[in-house]
Order: sequence, then structure tokens, then C-alpha cells
Amino acid sequence: MYHSLLVNSRFNTTRYKLCCLLVITSVYVLWWGWIRSFPMALTSDDALNFSRGVVRFSVLEFRPHFPGYPAFIGFARIAAIWVDVTIAPIWVSLLSAMMIPVLVARLVLVLCGSWAAATLGCLLALGQPLLASIALSGLSDSAAIMLFLMALIAAMQQKNGRVGLWLGLMLATRPSYMPLAFAMLLVPYWENRTSSTIRAYLQAGVVIAVIGAGCLLYIWAHDGAAYFEEGRRFTLGHFSIWGNTAEGNTNSLHQWYVSLSKGFGWVGVGCAALSLFCAMYSGLSSKFGLGVNHSASHGIKQKLALIAAIAGMYWLWVTVGQNPDNLRHWAPVLFVFLVVFSVQLALLAHSDIANKMLINPAHICAVGAVLYCLSLCYQTYSSVQREAPIQQAIVWIKAHPQVNVVGTNYSVNLLRDQLASYSIYDMYYPSSKWALRAAAKQAPKSAWRLSGTRLDQQTLVTQFLPRFIGERRLFLYQISQ
Repeated sequence: MYHSLLVNSRFNTTRYKLCCLLVITSVYVLWWGWIRSFPMALTSDDALNFSRGVVRFSVLEFRPHFPGYPAFIGFARIAAIWVDVTIAPIWVSLLSAMMIPVLVARLVLVLCGSWAAATLGCLLALGQPLLASIALSGLSDSAAIMLFLMALIAAMQQKNGRVGLWLGLMLATRPSYMPLAFAMLLVPYWENRTSSTIRAYLQAGVVIAVIGAGCLLYIWAHDGAAYFEEGRRFTLGHFSIWGNTAEGNTNSLHQWYVSLSKGFGWVGVGCAALSLFCAMYSGLSSKFGLGVNHSASHGIKQKLALIAAIAGMYWLWVTVGQNPDNLRHWAPVLFVFLVVFSVQLALLAHSDIANKMLINPAHICAVGAVLYCLSLCYQTYSSVQREAPIQQAIVWIKAHPQVNVVGTNYSVNLLRDQLASYSIYDMYYPSSKWALRAAAKQAPKSAWRLSGTRLDQQTLVTQFLPRFIGERRLFLYQISQ
């Protein structure tokens, strides 16, 4: 009798896991079909820089810009074996973005062991429009987030060598994620074991140092000591001139609030903040406020507090040191929040309150599937455009022969690359305004202005709408005499 019950239990568990995997696979097929309906084209100057870096690497020539992103260039060169060099970075971004929901599910499974919560986390991650944005950007965000989640999983499993490997590759893919690497120092320290903590730091640190030294030698071989002078110039410019950060712009804190509210709604941002805060509070209370307690629930809460603290520290860095115009900088916080949120729901589903309310993990999975379907419908029907805004602008300009001169404060180099027969002026320089006015006087209707923000006292001709969250709406103006 006992043997029969055990076999039935294992069969039901296996069938349950297969159902979860079937749901995830089916939704992935739908998502892949949807994302491939968008053309793979360069969407920014940074994407152009990465594309050029695949052909010839040189930070001094902005192939790509400082600090060089050697691991991402390496991934793109591997991709270039099978695809065109120009779009190789986009393929790296796309494939890395596809891995993010799977890694969210894996991290949830490692933390709480709930397949329902893992499925929910995967579906919620797949349903994020920002995932599509970073997938088609041709930038290093999705690859770096993928590596960061892999490092978190290894850290939860106490595999220190792998933590160092993934963090080292993450930093070589996107060095601005350095605060995430520093925040990961909390993980071994949380164990309160001096010997194991030191061993963990050494094992991970050695691997990171080896990867860092290899990347530095690679960059030195291409640019030499001039690389460091370029780094000083670029860093000062980012924080004080063009970066639009809190250090260079006192309104940046408010701009971040506005950007997040427009992108995700104040309710969504508030839920993320509340979820992370509750996870930290619950974990700290479990560790310090309730004495010794070795229950599984308290262990999960403590690990969850660690992950939430890492997300909180990075959120602080993003608010102070990153451009609020680019919501992709907030992506690591978003996906970590989805992990925390899914685990919190799993804990709630197994609590006494949930049992009294007849809630079980299957209900949570069903709700997650509905949320995903609604999100997918929103993306599909709100994204009537298939081309990125800058590509829409390029197509429009080519279709209007009266356009000869274009001034822009967005994607200057990309426009110069794809509109080689046109005069493209960088509106950062005051002389560009004089050049546009002179062109308008010489040939009326020949001078145009492309901007990422609305401009007063200009004649708005058309707008180029974003496809989803994370892309910038562009405005086209005609320069009058």
C-alpha cells in the first residue's frame, strides 16, 4: 500500500513538472514567433559602435566606446560565424534575452523548490515589454543580466568558482554592472562563517581577476596606454556633460521617477519597491529578530532578503549614476523583483492563511498565465510599428527628396552611416543651429530637425512612435526661415 502511494505521488509530481515545462515551452514558441516579426536592425549609435567593434576592435575609434565591452564583442564575433556581422550583436542580445526568463525560473526553483512559482516567474519575465526592447537593442544589457542571474544561482548553491566566472564575464560584458558585483559580496558574508567567507571571496576573486587581466591585455594590445586617457575623458563626460546623471543634472532624480512611472506606472514601480522592502524586512527579522530558527521558510526568507538587498543597492546606483532616458538601465531590478515576487507568492501559497483560503500553487500559476496573455496582447496590439523609431525616421527621410540637411540630438553616427548622401549635423554644437538656418534660407524645406524631445517654436511634421517600453519617441520638425 505504501509503495503504491509512493509511486502515485512520484507519478503525479513528474506529470506536474511536465505540465509546467509544456506551458513554458508553448509560451516560448509564441514569444519567438512574435519577436521575430520585428526586423533586426541597428537602433542607436551604441549598437552601431558594437557592430563596428565586431569588424575591428578599438576603443579609441569608438569600436565600441569606453570601456570596450570585450566579452560582448567576443560573443558577437562568435555569432558572426553564422549571421551577418552587422546584426551579430543583435543576435547576442536576442538569445541572451531568451535565457533571462529561464534563469528567473531556475533561481525561483533554487530558492523555494516550487514549480508553480518558477513557471509564474518565467511567464511574467517573458511578458515584460522591456525584455523585447533589450532583446532587439543590439546592446550588452541582456547578456549581462543573463550572466548576473547565473552568478546569483551559483551563489545560492555556494559554487564560488562559478560565481567568479559569471561575474567576471558580466563585468567584461557590461562594466557598469560593477555595483551588482560589489553587492554580491553580501552573499558569503551573510553566512557568518569567517573561514568559508574568506574562501568564497578568494575562489571567486581569483577567477574574476584572471578574466579581468585577460580583457585588459586584449584592450592594451589594440589601444595601448591611450586607453586610460580615453577612459578618463569618457567618464568625466558621462557624469558631467552628456550622461544626464544625478551628478551632472540635479533634476535626474525626478526624471527617473517620471520615466519609471511612464514606463511601468506608479502602481508597478510601487509594487516593486514594496516587494523588495518586504523581502528585506522579513529576511532581517527572520535572521536577527526571532532567535534561532532553522525552518525552511526562514532560510528562504533570508536568501530572499539578500537578493532584494542586491536589487535595492543597484536601484540606488541607477538613480544616481545612470541616464533616466534609458529604462533598460533598470532592467536588472525588474527581473530580480520578479524572482522575489514569485517566491513571496509561493511562501504565501503554503502559509496557514492560504490553506484556510483554499489557495494552492496551481491557482498562482493560472493567474500568472492570464497575466502573461494580457501582457502579450498589450504588446502585440499596442506595437503597430515594426521598425524602431530611428529606422522609421531613416525610411521617411529617404522617401522625401526635398530633405537635404538633418540636425539631430539622437543617433547622429547611425544617421550619418545610413544616410551617407545627406548632411547630418550634431545638435550638441551651437554651430549646427546656424547651419540648419542657413540651409533653410538657401533652399526652403530642405532643412529638418530630428529630436527625442518636443521642441517649442518649431513646426512639427510627424512623430515616430516606439514599439515598446525602452524605446524613445522621435519628433521630426521642419526648419523655417
